[in-house]
Amino acid sequence: METAESVINDILQEILVQASEQPIDAVDFQFVLRYMNRYMSELAITNPLGYTNVTLPTDPITIPDGAINGLIYNVALNVVTSFDMNPGGMLVANADRGLKAIRKISRNLVSTKHPSTLPIGSGNEVWTNDVHFYAGEGNTILTEQNGNILLEDNTNEQ
Repeated sequence: METAESVINDILQEILVQASEQPIDAVDFQFVLRYMNRYMSELAITNPLGYTNVTLPTDPITIPDGAINGLIYNVALNVVTSFDMNPGGMLVANADRGLKAIRKISRNLVSTKHPSTLPIGSGNEVWTNDVHFYAGEGNTILTEQNGNILLEDNTNEQ
């Protein structure tokens, strides 16, 4: 599991501020930490990943492993100009690729079924037959325990 210290170390190495064997300066750590927490809070508006703000170097990074590089490259892209450096083309490309991965991971796709009472709509009919409604589930309602409740038949009312 990644920690705040390891991720911030990778961010600083990505923008060539720090060598791999060098300890993180406390000022640089706090600076990048603020940017990282702000960036992930902003990202959570449209792409929730379950990130928890960190304060200590030993705090765990609580996002899926596939989103770690996206976090590193995008925060590096945000802080690189603060160190009087221009972002390189490789950093920009990696940040873009990482953001795409974050968006893909944070999507929650749910397959839906159309009920048989929903009309297909104008222009969507199959002309070989007279089907005007989706072929969905029948007249049953699922309960919380996955049992079926049949709808009452009102055709015999007087």
